Amino acid sequence: MNEIRERLLALKEKGWTMAAVADELGVSNIAVFTWQKGTRKAENALSVLYKLDSLLTRKRIPKRRRRGRAAS
Repeated sequence: MNEIRERLLALKEKGWTMAAVADELGVSNIAVFTWQKGTRKAENALSVLYKLDSLLTRKRIPKRRRRGRAAS
């Protein structure tokens, strides 16, 4: 298992959704899904790993996606 898949699994266990991870990384849900399944590797893997590590240390987990939602 590669390092990105391991970090994504750890985030999922902490309660992160893959949509929230994609939102925080500024990538599409499809990109995160393909990294999670191992069908494609991130082109900027070191940057992604660094950001995923920073998400793992967060105490507050976002409950919903912020991008693309209109404020009510």
